Amino acid sequence: MKHILRYVIALVVALSSLALAPTARAETDIDVGGEGRTLIVGLNVGEPGQRETSACRWNTTVVTDGDETPHRMVRDGVTYRWYARVCPLTTAAGGFEMTYHWVPVVSQQTMATQASTLAMGLIPVPIVGTSPPAHRGIVKVPMWWWVSRASWRTVSVSVWLPTPTGPVTVRATAKPVRLIVDPADPRVFGGGRRTCVGPGLAWNASMGDDALGTCMHTYKHAVRSARAKVSIEWAVSWKSNRGGAGRLPNRKTTRTVRVTVGEIQALVSD
Repeated sequence: MKHILRYVIALVVALSSLALAPTARAETDIDVGGEGRTLIVGLNVGEPGQRETSACRWNTTVVTDGDETPHRMVRDGVTYRWYARVCPLTTAAGGFEMTYHWVPVVSQQTMATQASTLAMGLIPVPIVGTSPPAHRGIVKVPMWWWVSRASWRTVSVSVWLPTPTGPVTVRATAKPVRLIVDPADPRVFGGGRRTCVGPGLAWNASMGDDALGTCMHTYKHAVRSARAKVSIEWAVSWKSNRGGAGRLPNRKTTRTVRVTVGEIQALVSD
């Protein structure tokens, strides 16, 4: 019996070394399937219901040759634990399928940081609007600044890891909290930088020339090819299905806008 167990363990370890090969595709890192293979399981993106069923069980104790201690390894500074995943077969004959997986041992805070990075990766740089157009500004005429509604939206991403007591899920949410406009006005202290509430208001002709926007700046002198910047500041929070919650540092997404402002030349005629 011990001879057979040694053979099985040697086979699993050999297959594990193949899974660890640097040429393995990234998709393998989140694959929880397989037939008798040992796989490295990374953070799974999404809710566990999409990839995991309640019928499967993850166990830290696996069959070994006289050693019941869970196996661990360290790779790129991350500690992994060896799990056995047992799932019922859907065939008429029934039975179970057992696969082995290296699962990272990470904190909920680390999971939240990874989820927030994924969330920010889904957010494009702001889509900026101005009136008058940024390349045809007019001296002493207020320039309105705003970002599109598509730029101003809440984004959430969930990640999860399997454990013997069920999946640990962490959901990170990035919410826009303020608009920051740096008009890059060389004649104004600080460039005229201002913070605005909300995404700004888009001007349209029905408002008239005397309307006031929620985010405006008036250039009092001509400017040529100024590098204005428009940023959205995001508040990032996270929550776990195990009761954990917290805040992460605010993030920003920024777009640079070229601004040219000229004076209107009066025409005198007899």
